[in-house]
Amino acid sequence: MPLRSGGSIPAQTPGPGGPVPGPARSIGLLDGLGALARRAVREILLVLPSAPVEPRLRARLELLGAEVVDRGVRVRAVGPENLDDPACGGSADRMAALGVELLAVNQPPLWMAVADRDAAIVPTDPLAEQSGWVFLRGVAPVAACRLLFEQLWEQGRELKPSDGSGDDSGPDRREREVLRLLAEGLTDEAIAARTGLSVRTNRRTIADLMARLGARSRFQAGAEAARRTWV
Repeated sequence: MPLRSGGSIPAQTPGPGGPVPGPARSIGLLDGLGALARRAVREILLVLPSAPVEPRLRARLELLGAEVVDRGVRVRAVGPENLDDPACGGSADRMAALGVELLAVNQPPLWMAVADRDAAIVPTDPLAEQSGWVFLRGVAPVAACRLLFEQLWEQGRELKPSDGSGDDSGPDRREREVLRLLAEGLTDEAIAARTGLSVRTNRRTIADLMARLGARSRFQAGAEAARRTWV
């Protein structure tokens, strides 16, 4: 069954391990992700599922990732080997281009998101095909979530690099200008000023171009764009 954004149920409903520990309240997943993104100051940790993710949630994850990275918040994520499959969380290339640090693990045990040492979102029942979601506060429950993430991060490995084939559709005039300025070594802010785009729109344009080029870094994107005579 696909991972869905709704389905909140009472926060103290017992799961397989008993009631959810610590201060908790039920919440819709999209609302919870927004709350975490607003709270985060230093870091967001994500465990991405092997199960398919509905498109609306996948788009929200990408948007929130871009927003918090724009604020200087570090985003680390672990996910399954097939993270590049659009049905299972979206493009790893695109997430990496947005600034998300990604590692692959075998069979992530549950979906989870943690903001700093302050708050977390977990399913009420990790074993259920459809589960509600709980927004956790408090030192002990959030520390337990962080410990699980760090254990998975230690086990993680680099995702297999893209084959470089990407998307052969060529860039439009604005995208060519962004690529040219990127190749000149301009910063995101300088490119935005030269093109008239906002910094956020400029970064999304670069992320999209990197995904289409099958690139994991800006240097690789520049080399691949030159090979295709996009610049």
